[in-house]
Amino acid sequence: MNKLRAFFVHQRMPYFCALAAIVLLLPVLGTGLMMDDHAHKMLVLEGGYPGGPRGTWDLFRFLDDDPKALKEVVDRGMWPWWSVPGFRLAFFRPLASMLHTLDYQVWPNAHAWMHAESLLIFALAAGFAAFLYRRLLGPTVAAGLAGLMFAVDDAHAMVITWVANRHSIISTACGIAALITHDKYRKDGWKPGLYLGPFALILALLGGENGVSILPYLFAYALFLDESPWKTRLKSLVPYGVVAAIWAIGYKLGGYGAAGGAFYIDPIRQIGDYLQAVPVRLPVLLAAQLAAPPADVWLSLPPEKTAGFATVCLVVLAIVGTGLTIVLRRNRTAAFFAFGMTLSLLPACATWPGDRNLLLAGLGGFGLVAQLITSSRDQLGKPARLFTKLISGTFIFLHLIVAPLFLPLRGYMTGAMLNGYTDRAIQSMPNGAAIQGKTLIVVNAPDSVISNTVIAANRNAHLGLPDVFRVLSTAVSGTMNIERVDEKTLSISLSAGHMHEPTATVFRDPKRFPLRIGDRMKAAGMEAEIKTLAADGILPGRIDFHFDKSLEDSSYVWVYWDKRQYALLDLPKVGEQRQVPVLAYSEVLAK
Repeated sequence: MNKLRAFFVHQRMPYFCALAAIVLLLPVLGTGLMMDDHAHKMLVLEGGYPGGPRGTWDLFRFLDDDPKALKEVVDRGMWPWWSVPGFRLAFFRPLASMLHTLDYQVWPNAHAWMHAESLLIFALAAGFAAFLYRRLLGPTVAAGLAGLMFAVDDAHAMVITWVANRHSIISTACGIAALITHDKYRKDGWKPGLYLGPFALILALLGGENGVSILPYLFAYALFLDESPWKTRLKSLVPYGVVAAIWAIGYKLGGYGAAGGAFYIDPIRQIGDYLQAVPVRLPVLLAAQLAAPPADVWLSLPPEKTAGFATVCLVVLAIVGTGLTIVLRRNRTAAFFAFGMTLSLLPACATWPGDRNLLLAGLGGFGLVAQLITSSRDQLGKPARLFTKLISGTFIFLHLIVAPLFLPLRGYMTGAMLNGYTDRAIQSMPNGAAIQGKTLIVVNAPDSVISNTVIAANRNAHLGLPDVFRVLSTAVSGTMNIERVDEKTLSISLSAGHMHEPTATVFRDPKRFPLRIGDRMKAAGMEAEIKTLAADGILPGRIDFHFDKSLEDSSYVWVYWDKRQYALLDLPKVGEQRQVPVLAYSEVLAK
């Protein structure tokens, strides 16, 4: 026991935490590119598109709020026909964008190196976190445990494995550095911290929007840990407030943010929707951070079941929170961790819950967990001691046994599944002369972006591209029937409804901007007519797609997703119909 204690309190524990992260995540080096990675590579090597990035420092600007640009990309098929007018999706991540640009310009096919960059940045973040715990908790077992749990948390797997998610790791590393320098300035009187703290915050915000999540920790520090007079405490936060204000003004003036979809919510412009989302999404994220279930479960659930899932998370949170409160209710450092963790997740409530949003929340979460595990319970009554021991044992099992075992497996499997899924789509989609100069029509796909990923990958490979590209529908549940109405019309009926698949709501919020019976959505050479609604009375059930040529015209190439990959579609004859396979997204990835 003494040797174990000596290990956790050793002054080199931060270095061990960083090393542990590297060793456990080595399997991700062979996972290749996936999804948005191909689009970023295209933007760097082949150029942009209307309404897209303003330069290679701006790779996460997917579409400006520009009606002309939206019409052009919908006509060309780069965005789906159901994209709502006024749709915008643009994120300010210049530091991450420039690193991606360097990658794709200097070593475009060295995918293992790109993963290594993300891994090394995360290792730096893990080392910073362990060092911060040591400063706040002293050279204690609690500090060592917290640092180790942060480094080996399997919830971090996807954000590290997916190259395009590197912005979150950059923001986390720089955000924790800001906290360290601020603590050193306030506690030790280290003058450079007065300037280095705000500078680190600048880097965190230039990395990506996740950098905002360090601000609650800075406020919590002034509230619970800074022992100076209140006026001095507030004054110490002014430089950070100025940095955050300049960033926020620049963000809005630059046209960044999201509008029109349900996957992302603008907390300012959609304040009502955001306030409704927080009570549902926040418990999901907090429960995933402290215990279980993983927040990623949310994405696999149909919309009607998410409220029930949030209720389960609330129960878990109530049980865990009670145990933490019993032991740590008078602990100011614990209050700092709890306050920072909870408020750091508020920005993440603007998008659908997922484990990839838990990086900075983990800083507070593992500080709390480690303190509970190591705190004395002698002053408690027997029932409270037994209850808190059970909570403590659960934390040890989840974060020190399960997590380090699952981290390499989850990292590799996430990469292998998404990379394999992406590669199957790329290899099976017609390309080159078969589609060059033609209209490529995808009748159905498992999500709203995989087909565009294929086009980006083909452009990177300098293969022939279609003149026009169309995705008619996406489906991961229910049944799907296609019917040939007449020579130029194909009807698609989905029992679960169109836009039931989560990524389809990126481009349109079906509740705020519903499609009604009789509505007609036009794109070059095609018109989608809403004929019926699904059982929920909100989502379109049957849509007729009217084309300006016979569906057998030689300029059309028809494909559909056939369980494992794309396949050429044998069009039904007029008056005939057929059923198209529909698989849950988890099944699609596992094939």
